[in-house]
Amino acid sequence: MSCNIPDYNMKCIICKDNSFRKIPLIHEISRYTKEKYPLLKCETCGLIRPNPLPYSDKNKLEIYDEEANIKFYDKEKKEIDRTTKEYNYYFKHFKPYIEFVRKYQIKGKSLDIGCGAGHLLEMLSKKGFNAEGMEITKKLVESLKPRFKIYHCEITDKKMGARKYDLITANQVLEHVENPEEFVASLNKILKEGGYAILAVPYISGIVPQILRSKWYGLGYGQHLNFFSKESLRILFERNGFEILEFKVLIVDYAHPKFPRAVNIVADTISSGIVSIGLGDNLFIVARKVRSVGK
Repeated sequence: MSCNIPDYNMKCIICKDNSFRKIPLIHEISRYTKEKYPLLKCETCGLIRPNPLPYSDKNKLEIYDEEANIKFYDKEKKEIDRTTKEYNYYFKHFKPYIEFVRKYQIKGKSLDIGCGAGHLLEMLSKKGFNAEGMEITKKLVESLKPRFKIYHCEITDKKMGARKYDLITANQVLEHVENPEEFVASLNKILKEGGYAILAVPYISGIVPQILRSKWYGLGYGQHLNFFSKESLRILFERNGFEILEFKVLIVDYAHPKFPRAVNIVADTISSGIVSIGLGDNLFIVARKVRSVGK
């Protein structure tokens, strides 16, 4: 994939300022080309972006249609393999969404953007939601259609405009989006008045990224285009008709079903300690639509 020469005087896509600085000792590395992408931080709102971007909307399907990037997909059976320990363990990643749903007493119709193998769809459905999904990876769409209503498109697709939801979720999606402004404005259009959006993104300000640096999972191996601060998310959502109800810093689960039990106990203990001091690497935002934007 060809890239342009970096321009460190670029304008921030969130706050529109043009004051960036390069972050030392950390960069994003593409697993495809092995190319290194420097990370630049906006001095005003804290948004971090690689420059140049590893990919764009025009060529992203080259990445997301690769079988190596499709979690839990059995290419021989051509369906999601729900029998593995890894698949069933993965439900743990989505528990915070259910906790937020319970806390804010959200009910009704939901849409999970980038629904992957359908874990959150399963969980929301069991909580009484009319749960629908959206996914751009065709093989996942075909695997999920027998169980759920799945849209093979993106949130910005015009055909989504007539639909209205009480809840929209997006787990580890917004960091992949070239134009976050368009994405959040589209969330607003298909949410009911007073509807909720709950999203999670990798949080580069946590302690784990500072230790692991370019080995941190959240850098995305050439798949992530945005690393949000709380301030950059606040600006983005409030500008597009939302009020922020809550930010919550958690941590990605570093335990694994294949690890020995003692190792997982240690991993969970360390993770709990990191979360308790607010230095996790997974940032949740809960927002509510308070006004409509655009047409």
